[in-house]
Amino acid sequence: MSALEPGERSDAALSPQTRKLQVPYALLAATVLLVMGIANPRVWSNPWAWTAVGILAVATIIALIATLLPAGSGRARAVVPMLDLAASAVLLVDASAPRTLALLAVLPAFWIGIVAGRRGIAIVAGVSAVIAAILGVHLAGTTGTLLTANAVGTVLIPASLLAAAWSAHYYSRLLGRQQRALLERERERTEIARKAAADATLIDAVFETARIGLMLLDPEGRIERVNPTLREHPAIAGESVATMLDGVRFLEIDTRRRIRHSRTPLVRAARGEAFDNVDCWISRPGHDLVAIRMSSRPILLDGEFRGSIASIDDVTAYMRMLEDRDDFVALVSHELRTPLTSIAGYLEIALDEDLPGDLRSWLETAQRNSNRLRALVEDLLVVGEMSRGEVQLQSTDVDLRALAVDAVALLDHRARRKRVSLRLVDGPVAMVEGDARRLSQVIENLISNGIKYTHDDGDVEVRIELDGQEAVVSVRDDGPGVRPDEVARVFERFYRSSSARESQLPGAGLGLWICRMIVHAHGGSIDFSSELGVGSVASFRLPRAA
Repeated sequence: MSALEPGERSDAALSPQTRKLQVPYALLAATVLLVMGIANPRVWSNPWAWTAVGILAVATIIALIATLLPAGSGRARAVVPMLDLAASAVLLVDASAPRTLALLAVLPAFWIGIVAGRRGIAIVAGVSAVIAAILGVHLAGTTGTLLTANAVGTVLIPASLLAAAWSAHYYSRLLGRQQRALLERERERTEIARKAAADATLIDAVFETARIGLMLLDPEGRIERVNPTLREHPAIAGESVATMLDGVRFLEIDTRRRIRHSRTPLVRAARGEAFDNVDCWISRPGHDLVAIRMSSRPILLDGEFRGSIASIDDVTAYMRMLEDRDDFVALVSHELRTPLTSIAGYLEIALDEDLPGDLRSWLETAQRNSNRLRALVEDLLVVGEMSRGEVQLQSTDVDLRALAVDAVALLDHRARRKRVSLRLVDGPVAMVEGDARRLSQVIENLISNGIKYTHDDGDVEVRIELDGQEAVVSVRDDGPGVRPDEVARVFERFYRSSSARESQLPGAGLGLWICRMIVHAHGGSIDFSSELGVGSVASFRLPRAA
């Protein structure tokens, strides 16, 4: 059995301590013996003194060669303090030796408690019992004060040795646990640092090889880093957001109206806003128009804003393709308008005649589909005009409440055909400055959508409200609703939600886009919220007239 307890001590840590502790202790013991020899030369005639000196010498030699022993030789190193403790006990055999020599045993006892643990305490207890026995034997030849002193020493000296060994064992274990905890934390920190370095390498690789532009901004909006894709873009350059904006105009993707400075995507990113897929045109002197799609996320550390990272994708080719598509659609729609008008006119004339029942029914079906086709063509023409920024607003003071009353009256027959309850909640006069025809188109479109997608026997509610300096029009229905991941897309051109497609209701996905364009042209905002199985709310806000 080893004197060391497995897992409690590290031989590598104890190797240098053996020599550093033993040499000073041997010098101390030698000094004490020398002083005793000078004070009482008869000490050297006692074989016990020479025996103690020999034991100390052996212990010191072992300590001196301890550093040459291989790792795992903890038993040999534990022998050194045991020999020192034995030497101290041997010195006390001489009845004439001062009892204070027993204090020399305290350091070896402490040392054994460190290197040998609980076994060391047992060894110290055994030696303490021997010392107590030796001191007890010497009591027989003493009287008076000396007897009292020796009796106290017989108890205190072994107790002191045991206390030293136990204290050393307890606190060395405590320190050992703390050291192991520190080493574990250091290992964890090292592992975290290693993973962080690996993550940083991966991020660097992604950053440098991404095919879209990436930009890292500091809290002040200065550009800290851009990847090669963005760095090599001819129309986007600069050392900071301010220089990137120098001479640049950001234009709305649909109308090409200028976006005010505070709402440009670069400025929003520099402020730490989070947004996704914001499209706009960039106009820069000496360069063609460039369409970009930008997303941004703030970088937060312990809740503190540390900058932003933004992605910038060049979508010019895609937007040009959409423009070509719109031009084609507008051309086709324009060519269809005249023949559709003629068809509708002749159908109306025919229906004025006295016709057989089946023929009238067929012509009425043709008229309904002709009207639907004409409405689609008109929508497509409006889309083309708005995309080219050709819509002119005829602004006057308009009461949104009056427009809502007219729209409800106009669409009430359609609601009754579906057994839908269409209701206008009585509200205040809401005066705004705008184009009455275009705003009527928005309100009618929102109500028409509500009726179309509401179940039979459902409810559609129109509400006019004032909110501070804004007038609000909202239309609520109890239709099937729209999935959360589709809500943000309902204002896109030609987009129809999955619930609309599944219902197989007619529609081109242009109505809400047209509404958004008209509302934005009036300096307002439009919103759409929905909950599956509950219904939807479409609303828009406009500044109130002064």
